[in-house]
Amino acid sequence: MGKVRNPRFLGLVSVFALAFVFIGFHCLQAQVGTKAKKVKPVEPSCLPVSDPLELSHYGVQIVSGSYVADSKVYLIKYVNGAYENTWTSDPHQGSTYATSIGDVDNDGFKEITTVVNAKNTRGSPSQRYEYQKIFVYEEGSTGEPAYVSPDLGYSLNGVRDSIIADADNDFLSELVLVEDKHIEIYEWTGTGFAHLWSSPDYPYFIWSVDVGDADNDGANEVVLAPFNVGSPIVYEYLGNGEWGEPIFAESMGPFNIDQAKVRDADNDGDNEIVGGGTGNCLVIWEYNATDNTYDIDFLSKDLGGYTQGIDVGNVDGDTENEVIAGTAGDVDKIYVFKYIDTAGTYELIDSISLDAGVNGLATGDLDGDGKDEIAVGSSGISVLEYAPALKELYSLPCAGYIEVD
Repeated sequence: MGKVRNPRFLGLVSVFALAFVFIGFHCLQAQVGTKAKKVKPVEPSCLPVSDPLELSHYGVQIVSGSYVADSKVYLIKYVNGAYENTWTSDPHQGSTYATSIGDVDNDGFKEITTVVNAKNTRGSPSQRYEYQKIFVYEEGSTGEPAYVSPDLGYSLNGVRDSIIADADNDFLSELVLVEDKHIEIYEWTGTGFAHLWSSPDYPYFIWSVDVGDADNDGANEVVLAPFNVGSPIVYEYLGNGEWGEPIFAESMGPFNIDQAKVRDADNDGDNEIVGGGTGNCLVIWEYNATDNTYDIDFLSKDLGGYTQGIDVGNVDGDTENEVIAGTAGDVDKIYVFKYIDTAGTYELIDSISLDAGVNGLATGDLDGDGKDEIAVGSSGISVLEYAPALKELYSLPCAGYIEVD
């Protein structure tokens, strides 16, 4: 799965990138990749779809929110031999880019959650948003939510990212939200969401969150992508409501990390942390059990733009994973890397140029053919496949913040 970024911060990111002197690890300056042939897709209408919400698909579908006022949530999946926008929520009075899909109430069925950051109409400079509320959509919805939470009270910068996952290893899903400089974890009680934990405030913004077994001990950790230090932050649940001290991975320099996902990138059966950001690189961190550290294992050449989309999946159908990176800025591209056993490192195997920068991406077997496709959030939603070169299959121009499950 995958998550997406907020373009309102791109100007701020540019200031950070220009202001910092590159120290420590940094990308090698080199021309990379070859341009694959791009196939112009037919753009379908993004008018609201009134069909009932159907989440019991064969397994993988795209959920997308938006960063505009009165935004909607869209469900895109492969049906009857084609990709379709199959459901649209009612409009919201604010942005919906923190959108997720999963069994948030632990009833055995998936739901869609989105946090609405409502536009501030009070005119107060200290309150950027009027409110933030969690909306939950269940099977059968024709656009209306099954549940709307009270105001979460995060008024300054709003909720930027979310994930439905088992953060505390109790075999139940929680809803993890990124809010400004920390995260919040909630669980469903049967009638609403109860607050479980808030991480300490970090000195800078947290950009995104993922949950997975980062240290390969059989239990999940929560991994944050922060501004300014060039490394993910890892939290581990200790039990009895207690969380460990944050572990900072090895830094690549004073850059923003936009994405940090827990995935098996090199097909060895153990997870790594795969990330990127304003350093313009794909970075892979590997857990060092001896020192209890996360060390840089791979640093790509300069990709020409901020790496705002990262995921891992078997996109070429050969049973082994590839690493996908998407950039925004001077170069708007999707890159495919593969770990080569004989070389002992990752090599770039393909790339494709896009019409706009990548807000985020995720991989999954969307059409049931046994290999993963790449869902890209950009100026809209695109679906790409690698067969045997990257090409675009589908485009929906009215949404751009994605989750694949």
